[in-house]
Amino acid sequence: MAPADPEPEDGLTKKKTPERRASDRKGVKMVGWIACFALAASLTYTFIKALTQGPEQVDPLFFALQSLASLLFLVYSLKLKNPVFVAANCVALANAAGTLVVAAIGR
Repeated sequence: MAPADPEPEDGLTKKKTPERRASDRKGVKMVGWIACFALAASLTYTFIKALTQGPEQVDPLFFALQSLASLLFLVYSLKLKNPVFVAANCVALANAAGTLVVAAIGR
């Protein structure tokens, strides 16, 4: 019979390495990156359209709230240390803020 592991001095029990989280799997990461690129493409399209065709159809309140949401999600993503969320929210924040600036200048 093998001797039992000694108890840690601080009284806490040792924890075994947890199984990989579902979000760490390669297939799940790929879905996240595809979603990131789709979001970036749609927001960049809106930003370029506002730059080239004018900001008449841009709702400043929508993009102000989107900027706030993107900023908060970016902070959340940084806390999670999730590179997919960080990248997506950086792009979303840059596009939302840029579109909001274009709309503000164009009015």
